[in-house]
Amino acid sequence: MVLKKSQRVLSFMLTLVMLLALNTVFGFQKAGALADGEWTYEQWGSGANIVGYTGANGVVTVPAKVAGLNVIKVSALSTNYFKTSITSVTFSNGIKELGDSVCKGYSGLTRVSLPDTLTTIAKDAFFGCTSLPAIKVPNSVTSIGQSAFANCTELLSADLSCKATVIPDELFSGDIRLNTISLPTYTETIGKSAFFNCGALRNVNIPDRVNTIDTSAFSNCTGITSINMPSELRTIADQAFRNCSSLTSIYVPGKTRSINKEAFADCTSLKTAYISSSVQIIKSNIFSNCQKLETIIFGGDNYNFNDLSTASLNATAYYPAKYAANWANFYSVPAKSYQVPTVINVSGTTTAYPGQTVNLKISTNGDFNNLYSLSNSNPTVATVTGNGDVFARSAGSTTITITSINGLTKTVDIAIKPDAPSGVDAVSKTTTSANITWKSVYNVDGYNVYRSTSKKGTYKKVGSSTSTSYTDKGLTKGKTYYYKVAAYVNANGGQTISNYSSVVSVKAAAPAPATITAKKSKAGVAKITWSKSSGASGYEVYMATSSKGKFTKISTISKPTTLSCTKSGLTKGRTYYFKVRSYTTVNGKKVYSDYTSVKRVKV
Repeated sequence: MVLKKSQRVLSFMLTLVMLLALNTVFGFQKAGALADGEWTYEQWGSGANIVGYTGANGVVTVPAKVAGLNVIKVSALSTNYFKTSITSVTFSNGIKELGDSVCKGYSGLTRVSLPDTLTTIAKDAFFGCTSLPAIKVPNSVTSIGQSAFANCTELLSADLSCKATVIPDELFSGDIRLNTISLPTYTETIGKSAFFNCGALRNVNIPDRVNTIDTSAFSNCTGITSINMPSELRTIADQAFRNCSSLTSIYVPGKTRSINKEAFADCTSLKTAYISSSVQIIKSNIFSNCQKLETIIFGGDNYNFNDLSTASLNATAYYPAKYAANWANFYSVPAKSYQVPTVINVSGTTTAYPGQTVNLKISTNGDFNNLYSLSNSNPTVATVTGNGDVFARSAGSTTITITSINGLTKTVDIAIKPDAPSGVDAVSKTTTSANITWKSVYNVDGYNVYRSTSKKGTYKKVGSSTSTSYTDKGLTKGKTYYYKVAAYVNANGGQTISNYSSVVSVKAAAPAPATITAKKSKAGVAKITWSKSSGASGYEVYMATSSKGKFTKISTISKPTTLSCTKSGLTKGRTYYFKVRSYTTVNGKKVYSDYTSVKRVKV
């Protein structure tokens, strides 16, 4: 059948439309992009940016290279058609950036693995991944975009042990089942609605460096029962904790300047609020509809309110007795004076090891003896909770500052000792030296080496090393020595030192024999003798056919009491050259002395 011209044109147009539709649905290739197998990519500097995936496999590994180029960025994977079919995504090491919406709406995604090279997770990267149960952001990440994990309605846990300083707006908004969160110790700002509607959260540990909790950051987190306010906090924004209906008490710490409107409104279980002396601005309705609020304790003359009475409170406000005059006109709620603390008492262990938790027992005098907040100078070394529990993260030192509600302070230095070195070994290298080695200890500045002449004797420091070995010199030949090693970190102008390692011993190699002789015993036979070397396990005898020739070992004497050997089969009338060295067996290895002088004999 021959088609008319008009029919052929129509057929061509229909085919073109179908091809365009298929390209739109299946996302085979972005305009201007290149293809390498099932991957579509663009040039990205000296590397590549992946912009599409055409494979059908639900378990996806994003490669480290495409077309020989290092993959630096991943901007997109599949189109809408494939979003439900992808169940697992592994981003390979080397990838540094995930672009906007890279996995947005992947409703079938149940597993994500992020590489240790990643630095940036952009806006909406995993928005709406409604089957994803957990996410772990690697330490390398410094920036996370708005809503990156929002509306992940099955997300249970999120570990953000990274270097990001900002928790962006709406980061976990709508994650209704999120119950475990670990925030970066570097965090300084918690953005707007960052945890909005995260109703399964119970306890939130906000890092010490956070200075701003922005608008509605924890609004509608109905499951929160306790929350530690960070010591560096300056601003609590509008509705920051609105409708945290399970929260029973709050403590606003000693650097906070302002509490903005409706900050704790609708916290219907709130019974007690402590507001430190640093707060100077308290805006309207901060406790609106807090029906169970009984006690508000102020640390200073916080009388600069914006109509606290509109909160319709039944609470009693307590103010420091010395500010009675300033409170004379404060009649929105009943008010009573109290005696502020004048002494802070601290006891408890001030040293710990990584992974260990120690408790500082803290109390104050005055009418309310537990009104204080805690700050921590080095959260990468340790974290501290409001009840004085200090969790040691890594070796180093930190200073805990205790601040009473009225601004009284006391500091406590906490030393986090490194782990003791393991795998210590000592081997004699020469007659007067030994080499001590050990396994490295995480996050330390160096190691000290200690020596004694007896296992239970007095050990003296003989040197330090920043590597995992040390050579001890000036030893006495044939004498046994004992060593132990301790790791250290530099802290507070000195060293914080670990416990000692196990003790190892080593015997310095025996000296070479002091004398050697070589004589003809009969034609073609030479006899070599030498003096005893104290501490030697045996001897080796070497021969050459010229004074500057190559010496070859002709005999190993394994008995230290045998001090001679005979070499036969020599050429009559020829001159031969001999030398000897002793050896000491240490931990199954031979450690050799120097050679004796060379002796010659004509046979």
